[in-house]
Amino acid sequence: MEKKEVTRPDWMELLETILTKPGLLGDYYSAFHNYSVGNQIIAVLQLLERGVPIGPIASFNAWKKKGRSVMKGQKAIGLWMPITVNGKGKSKDDDDEPTPPGMPRRIFVMRNNWFSLAQTQPDPRAAEQGESSGAVEEQAEPEIQWDQSLALRNLSVTMEPFEKVNGNVQGYAYSSERRVAVSPIAAFPHKTLFHELAHCELHGDVVEGFVCEDDLTQAVKEVEAESVAFICCASLNLPGLDYSRGYVQHWLAHAGSRDVLKKSAGRIFSAADRILKAGFAQPEKVAAEPEAANA
Repeated sequence: MEKKEVTRPDWMELLETILTKPGLLGDYYSAFHNYSVGNQIIAVLQLLERGVPIGPIASFNAWKKKGRSVMKGQKAIGLWMPITVNGKGKSKDDDDEPTPPGMPRRIFVMRNNWFSLAQTQPDPRAAEQGESSGAVEEQAEPEIQWDQSLALRNLSVTMEPFEKVNGNVQGYAYSSERRVAVSPIAAFPHKTLFHELAHCELHGDVVEGFVCEDDLTQAVKEVEAESVAFICCASLNLPGLDYSRGYVQHWLAHAGSRDVLKKSAGRIFSAADRILKAGFAQPEKVAAEPEAANA
């Protein structure tokens, strides 16, 4: 089969579209409840104690709305849950001022209502009824094949299991250690991976030819990383460009100036180029065989 010729888009023009075209901020960043740090720690400890893989957590009904069902025999984990009750006053031995009878007050109680992603499975009934799973619909194969495993090896980056209980987190990177993770329910897995790889390439403690992460604000880092993801997805004909554009626009608003994008263009292009090239096999150099000696 003849190899298809690929025309790379003009990357500067692509960056310009971020500034000139409207983008979308995905609702997958707020699809799950944002649990307190204390509750997240409690959840992790319970999952570790039971030998359940750490992952996004949600209630039984919340998973159902996302097109997943809790597997039979799974036990819920407990978290502190705020509830409002009517005050009944306090005894005379209490040092604090008593709560007037009938006055509502907020207390926290432990409730076993939550399950990890690993305790659930896709619900076929939800698919039949057309219910949303909280993720983007299945994506078609890209026109240009990019080898993720090869790229990780060539970039010396390790992909590790996703271990966050916050389902709104799409992925994360330990840039200086060159470790990344992508959520198993990420809306756009490729886009998220490119974003995290960009952090490794651009924002580690020691990055050859680039400014170290301490010299950049979080807003600028996010603009750079997502711009790299945008370039990579556009170059490989992968979906999610409108959402990527919206994410960059969101962080540009926090960066203080839209000129940040153009100032970082060289860094963005260099990182995108390295990431893309890392995922394609390079032609092997064949050494010329010595001519056979004359008989």
